[in-house]
Amino acid sequence: MENKTECKIVQDLLISYVDDVLNKESKKMVESHLLECKRCQEKVKQIKMEIEKEDNQQKKEIDYLKKIRRQSRIKSFFMAILILAVIFVGWYLYQFCTIHRITKKIEKRFESENFYLETIRSCNEDTVMFQKTWYKEGKYKIEVYSQNEAGIKQMFETRYGNIHQKVKEEYLVNEEEKKARKEKMLFAKEKIDFIAEQSPFVLKHEPQSFIRKLGEPFYVKISTDHKQIGRKYYVFDFGETKKWVDIQTGLPIMSFADVVGTTYYTNTNIPKQEFKSISQYQYKFETVTDEDVQMPNLEEYKVEEFDWNNEVNRLLEDKP
Repeated sequence: MENKTECKIVQDLLISYVDDVLNKESKKMVESHLLECKRCQEKVKQIKMEIEKEDNQQKKEIDYLKKIRRQSRIKSFFMAILILAVIFVGWYLYQFCTIHRITKKIEKRFESENFYLETIRSCNEDTVMFQKTWYKEGKYKIEVYSQNEAGIKQMFETRYGNIHQKVKEEYLVNEEEKKARKEKMLFAKEKIDFIAEQSPFVLKHEPQSFIRKLGEPFYVKISTDHKQIGRKYYVFDFGETKKWVDIQTGLPIMSFADVVGTTYYTNTNIPKQEFKSISQYQYKFETVTDEDVQMPNLEEYKVEEFDWNNEVNRLLEDKP
């Protein structure tokens, strides 16, 4: 009877014994009893096995939760990557399609063999530069001159040529002084030479690489506005330059360059004033006549000839 009673007392203490939370007296009493009682020894083994089984189960649950958490983090990471990729692709397609649409419109407009282009460029406070181009079926005339605030016009040059001629030449004519210079060119002019400036981007006729075309969306910021001219237009921001482009026609309206020149105080390198360039563009189609591109009769002109090929060869020979 006494043994059964002791066993019952010990068995009530076994869980605490296995967990090692008994005081010294109780622990000593349990250990003394276990030395003689096989039944309680088996009970201890059973308790340890159950605890180990429970620990293993808890470890499996913890490992499973860790696995779920790790998979969740991986899924979240890839989901974030996917969202960023979708945003990037959407941005890129918007940029690329906008550029492609504007370029196509410009190319469509300049399929015409009859057009007039005018660029008015302000580079400083008192001088405006004009460049006017008349083009009709391969023949062209280009006028470049400046005009100050007083309205005084200073002619820089007037050029005539024909892109369809086999001979690569151009005439620089000064009608006031009755002088002309016949220039043999290194390269023949093409129609693209007149209209390339009108596009902020690469036109299909320009020498280009496929990679350059694909890279265009990365170096321009595209937005829209309507405040300055009363109708909606694109703003292509290239960083140091900006270009306004008419959404309907695809033709540039104005362009802006941050700094194109600097004046300095006399005998110093201290900047006095920086000049920004503002260009305005005007267009007319199917208005150029034969007279507009007709070169003057040069019989009464003093004509000299200049060969750029010879000049380049001379420079190469003089180069040490």
